[in-house]
Amino acid sequence: MAPPTVRDILAFHKIDRAVYEKFIAHGMELAMARNAVALFMWLDQLGIDMISQIVQIINPTRIFKLINEVDSVLHCLRQEDGSSNYTEIPLMTSLARNSLDIRFFNFHKDVIVKGLAYILDGVGRIVFDDHMYELLHAYEADMAAARAGLSAGMPPVPLGLAVIYDPTAAVPSIEDARSMFITFSKGLPIRREEIMEHFTERWGDCIDRVMMERTPPGGTPMYGRIVFKSDTYISLVLNGERVVKYNINGRQLWARKYVPRVAVN
Repeated sequence: MAPPTVRDILAFHKIDRAVYEKFIAHGMELAMARNAVALFMWLDQLGIDMISQIVQIINPTRIFKLINEVDSVLHCLRQEDGSSNYTEIPLMTSLARNSLDIRFFNFHKDVIVKGLAYILDGVGRIVFDDHMYELLHAYEADMAAARAGLSAGMPPVPLGLAVIYDPTAAVPSIEDARSMFITFSKGLPIRREEIMEHFTERWGDCIDRVMMERTPPGGTPMYGRIVFKSDTYISLVLNGERVVKYNINGRQLWARKYVPRVAVN
């Protein structure tokens, strides 16, 4: 059997793409929509098929309800402990035929986050690529025109769609794109080791390094920088928000996407 091309992968994941576009059409932020669909794709790998049901939902009220529920799940995944703040997700539970609830996501958060990162860093790179689907739609339109006798001959497959899909070909990411800027409460810094432990205990080996502000002897750092192994983890940490807050060993940490300074001549 010939290895699949990018076109084959896009065609296979059309239903996932349709749900992604449905969420965006109902106001879901792009990063959150990617995370949400990746979550449903991961559940599908477990045999919990919700995607095929979601794509058929046309009632806006049910779609907005689903968006709110999946947001609660994604929020649960990035918290240190959701056990004291369970949120019911009745629509998702119903779509999953009562095989899961919010406790499932809280208990398995480390496995789920690794799974989402694998999907987003792999097939998600093309499933959520607008340009790739524009190429596919244009090619399919040309194919339909050719079949209808409206053009001379079948169109060639565009190069971007004809290449063999390589699931191991990760897109290189510069360090700045994999970084988050972090700040602490005045006088209450958090040690580098504590930050590393906080994320690796929950999400596994996801951090390259943590850098702290250099201070004079006796001074305490006010800010730092986390460099993740993939920019995908930043998307999962923020989930569409500009700033998120973590409580680490009784002290607060605020995190946002790192924006490098632009040198001015």
